[in-house]
Amino acid sequence: MTTSLVVPILISHYNMVMTDYSERTLLQILNQYPIFSNSFGPSLRQRINMPDWFENRFILAIFRGTGWIAEHENFLARADINGVKNWERIFGDLDGNSPDYDLKIFDVLAEVRLILWARENGYRYIEKLLPQNQLTPDFMMRKGQEITLAEAKHFRARDFFPDFVEDRLKGLRFKTGYLTHFGVFADTTEAYERIRDFLLKTRKHCESAYKNAIRDELTEEWLKVLDRILTEDPHHELEIIFNLFVVRRVEIPCETSVSLFGPHNNEKDATELMLEKLCGNLMSALKQIKSFIDRNPSGECPSRALVFLAGTSSWSEEWNDMWEMPGCGDRNSTEKVIEIRTKASELIRIPFELIVAKDKEEETNFAGKPATKKTLEYAPFPWPNQ
Repeated sequence: MTTSLVVPILISHYNMVMTDYSERTLLQILNQYPIFSNSFGPSLRQRINMPDWFENRFILAIFRGTGWIAEHENFLARADINGVKNWERIFGDLDGNSPDYDLKIFDVLAEVRLILWARENGYRYIEKLLPQNQLTPDFMMRKGQEITLAEAKHFRARDFFPDFVEDRLKGLRFKTGYLTHFGVFADTTEAYERIRDFLLKTRKHCESAYKNAIRDELTEEWLKVLDRILTEDPHHELEIIFNLFVVRRVEIPCETSVSLFGPHNNEKDATELMLEKLCGNLMSALKQIKSFIDRNPSGECPSRALVFLAGTSSWSEEWNDMWEMPGCGDRNSTEKVIEIRTKASELIRIPFELIVAKDKEEETNFAGKPATKKTLEYAPFPWPNQ
């Protein structure tokens, strides 16, 4: 298909903006996918009744009709989610009215990804452990005679600001129907670099206020004005959010993306950041598992621990060298990895496994032509000398 044909089709598709974003319409769509509906449906129906529903990636993907929900229905079926003991509790604490829902829903998805991985790797009995007042891992799993305690974590980006700006822009674009003849790209400015560390350090207490500031500025009326300005002057650049981002036009219809890495970026040591996050997530998960072992509320004697980090793609700048790092000859990085492993082993005192994502290329077909698509697969972390 030629570009001259593709562009009008894309424009036509995005001009067909839905007018009914109600719970009723969402329910009609969800009813076509019973497993997904039973799992995520109740909280998503709560979320769509909130004013900024279009910021939620799940809801946006469902209404856009891209095949995303069918993909996840198949994903849940392959995981045999109903075959997990206490499976309802995986989704039972999801509250669509919670300010943290758009993040927590990915924590739950991480648990489902762990279940699928476990199925594909020989685990036949999986139990969702019921949350207690004390630290508790997500699952107890069995393979043969071995009992494994497992904790799944969604690996979040450090820089939540760009992610939220992108979700807001994409949602506004979809809801309003603006930016259909071209798209926008935003990247962080030097001002963002200067306050980046402060934003990260104050995230826990101030994230809600930060998000509200973005919502106050990036409104439907603002997007309408931006659409008009960029139509009249394709080379116009606009600074937004206290001059922390700069928005530019791109000629791809409906494209919307935000990048942390503009030309000004000083590119902090990506490997160092990756290892810092890896250590933090790993130790946090192992502490939950160890606390459970020490209490031994189940009376079982687990022989292994497993930590599953979902969402850790090499597409992320901080993870792009992870799989090559152990053999790259960087002595400092290798020593740091060995140090992390030793620290983790001393904490848990039973064999443990760390599973993380890596990119996998698959041959596919697009518009009748062969193409390569990147997907994620989960594999053991490549500890040195393993």
